[in-house]
Amino acid sequence: MTAATSMRAMLFIPGTAEDKFGNIARLGSRPFILDLEDSVPPDEKERSRRRVADLIDAVGDQHELHVRINPVVSPHLVADLAAVVRPGLSGIVVPKVERPADLEAVGMLLDAFAGDAGLGPEALGVMATIETAAGVHAVFSIAAAGGHLKRLCFGAGDFALDVGLDWPDEDGTPETVLFAKSQLVLASRVAGLEPPHDSVYPRYRDLDGLGREARQSRRLGFSGKHVIHPCQIPVVEETFRPSQRQVERARRLVEAFETAERSGHGAVGVGGELVDYPILYRARRLLSEAEE
Repeated sequence: MTAATSMRAMLFIPGTAEDKFGNIARLGSRPFILDLEDSVPPDEKERSRRRVADLIDAVGDQHELHVRINPVVSPHLVADLAAVVRPGLSGIVVPKVERPADLEAVGMLLDAFAGDAGLGPEALGVMATIETAAGVHAVFSIAAAGGHLKRLCFGAGDFALDVGLDWPDEDGTPETVLFAKSQLVLASRVAGLEPPHDSVYPRYRDLDGLGREARQSRRLGFSGKHVIHPCQIPVVEETFRPSQRQVERARRLVEAFETAERSGHGAVGVGGELVDYPILYRARRLLSEAEE
């Protein structure tokens, strides 16, 4: 991934939707998730595998293509990985992860198929989606699984179904969903993973609702969000990108602190705000995020 390819918004494209494959060339400076799971009916699984594999062969060296396979307990797991693990594939999204053993099983298959395809052991990263109560319960163990795992993702639709909640909820995000999301953020940090990615917002014409949910997710500590329609991309990218005001404030804090530090001080007041090392480090991190 280059600096031009931000992970703030990842666009889902169903494996059945050849008519939407053209979006990849048009929107190429971002990661995509080619879906073999929920958007593909059972009798279309094999055909979708072939379509996705052909697409990876055709444009995988030019774009960042991830594939969401079927769950580990699915009879489609081996066939999915056998079809799509090839040069040009950027990574795998594993849905409905509930235990570390799920990722271990995927990892062994990935290693085998990657070797057959002439790929090195570190060529493919895994994103594990937590979308059940069992997955949230085990999320710290899952995050610590190691291997190919790079990032956790949250699946709000399946999680809400599992615990009996409405989603989206007209009264805002249910507290149980907020708790589950916060667990992903903390587990990711403890395990040293990249910050997690939030699930899609299904009402793709409701950009205001998308913006509210994305802002909430960012406040929780998520780094981006899956999207299902190109019109959602600008909202998500704008939300997760530091604002100009934040960037300007961070620069002021860094400059003032570095001036104070050269004078032997480890804290300085800037506009009525005390700036010490934790504030300095966060400001520097925000400036780095703004450059992505």
